[in-house]
Amino acid sequence: MNSTSRLLAVALAATLSLALSACSGKANQASSGSTGDLKTDIGVTGNRISLGVLTDLTGQFAPLATELTNAEKLYWEERNAAGGVCDGRYQVDLDVRDHGYNVQNSVTLYASMKTKNLAFEQILGSPMNAALSADIQKDGVVTLPASWAPVLLKNPLMTVVGATTDLEVVNLLDYLLDQKQLTAGDAIGHIYFEGELGESGLIGSKKVAAAHNLKLVEAKIKPTDTDMTAHITTMKAQGVKAIVMSTSSGPLASAAAVASAQGMQVPLLGNTQTFAPGTLKTPGGAYLKAHFLGAQPVSPFDQAASKAILDKYLKKFTGTNPTLQISYGWARADVMRQLLERACAAHDLTRPGLVKARQSLAKVDTGGLAPVLDYSTAGAPPTYESYLMKAGDAPGGLTLEKGPYRGADAT
Repeated sequence: MNSTSRLLAVALAATLSLALSACSGKANQASSGSTGDLKTDIGVTGNRISLGVLTDLTGQFAPLATELTNAEKLYWEERNAAGGVCDGRYQVDLDVRDHGYNVQNSVTLYASMKTKNLAFEQILGSPMNAALSADIQKDGVVTLPASWAPVLLKNPLMTVVGATTDLEVVNLLDYLLDQKQLTAGDAIGHIYFEGELGESGLIGSKKVAAAHNLKLVEAKIKPTDTDMTAHITTMKAQGVKAIVMSTSSGPLASAAAVASAQGMQVPLLGNTQTFAPGTLKTPGGAYLKAHFLGAQPVSPFDQAASKAILDKYLKKFTGTNPTLQISYGWARADVMRQLLERACAAHDLTRPGLVKARQSLAKVDTGGLAPVLDYSTAGAPPTYESYLMKAGDAPGGLTLEKGPYRGADAT
């Protein structure tokens, strides 16, 4: 080979080397675009982001959890059709599993899901989140719990959407005090599930009772308990002026039926998960329409923002008897979207990158579905406000009474 040929061969080899290097570099990039390279790891493959959903589709809260999950799915279907997230670079998929409201099932499923998903858009149930909290923090997985237990605020990766369970009860009781339906020295009852869900609500009752010299009559029940006759009878004998329910809708329906049968005329107050529209068709339905007041993290369907989401939902899920879990699911998904967009803006869609996005998250606006959520103070609830609602013949069975409302004791 003469010198000219050698020079041509060297030049050709150099050109091929540069081309291969460029191709290899493009292949190894998680994404490309005008914002530059974007780091990715677990849960991001090609142009897809996978988020875990660990929920209850067959257990005690299945009716509410199904609508919550369907709303989250619908949000991402709409968002993906509009281009997805991160300037259109990614579509979002939900990896949905059913724990049946069983703690051990949730622990087992979490172990298999954490290796496949960037974050958890939903882990439903206070007992499940309490059991998984240490692992979530150790694994560095940003999580949106479908729970409002105040203990979860101690985990910086738990992104609670709404006021905590204790604050819901504080707001409900403070509202009755504002309305002069309760006064100092009155007795109040509280029926609550054993475990994080119910006992978190009891914290709120104890706080208001101590601040206003109220006598608190407690009744702890198991999630499998459905007959409230003994508890309501005892509370009537104690002369309670209001009864708080930190339970599911089954005990609420029983409590309303018993209170009605015994001629009581006192408010029944409920946390977010306590009410379901089906309770209005039970023997206690008329009592609930006259005496129920519930706290919710999102506005009811008689408000424009939630009505717009309901209309979208009913187009896909026809024949549904809707609950406010629809609006709540939509609001939660929007919080997750804003977290993903923040991570992408920082060019880091890894688990540590999403943690940084969570740490820098401040105020979140969900377009009027929820009160403005403020995550800027570590360990504090994102809001102290609740929507207070009465039961009635309306979509979701609830209409706005007051809100967003923050009671004087909600601190």
